[in-house]
Amino acid sequence: MATFLERAFKTIISSITHSYFYFQEDHVRIKNIRHNMPKGRQLSLQTVELKVRMCCAGCERVVKKAIYKLRGIDSVEVDLEMEKVTVVGYVDRNKVLKAARRAGKRAEFWPYPDLPLYFTSANHYFKDTASEFKESYNYYKHGYNLADRHGTIPVSHRGDDKVSNMFNDDNVNACCLM
Repeated sequence: MATFLERAFKTIISSITHSYFYFQEDHVRIKNIRHNMPKGRQLSLQTVELKVRMCCAGCERVVKKAIYKLRGIDSVEVDLEMEKVTVVGYVDRNKVLKAARRAGKRAEFWPYPDLPLYFTSANHYFKDTASEFKESYNYYKHGYNLADRHGTIPVSHRGDDKVSNMFNDDNVNACCLM
């Protein structure tokens, strides 16, 4: 009976000392981890919209897979017709852009802030897809926010007939006979 009580007492004492000393080590280790964290800004929940050139469902799958590999992604929505990818999560927007580009797709941030209900410009009807995507994001050099101008473009001629264009009232230099 004495050996049983002795073993039980030793087990209880060793478990108490073990938990106490290891708790102190864990506490110091956690404290050091907190102090060694980078002092960067905490990321908040963001919505990142990208314009990514995609032609089929396979391209959509490749882009989704590449973006889901990032840490902090909550959801990825792809609109194949508009070539728009919407990412929601605790992530840096430049990292999302890099991930889409590393997947082999041409990507840029969504250039149209709010789509109007109807298009009033010829720029929206006839698009040159080769010059749409920019390699860098210099706002002053490339004119990034071209979607701000939603007005009509003044056209100074009607059709291909040069005679009717010569006497056109819309063109200020129309009447060249006077």
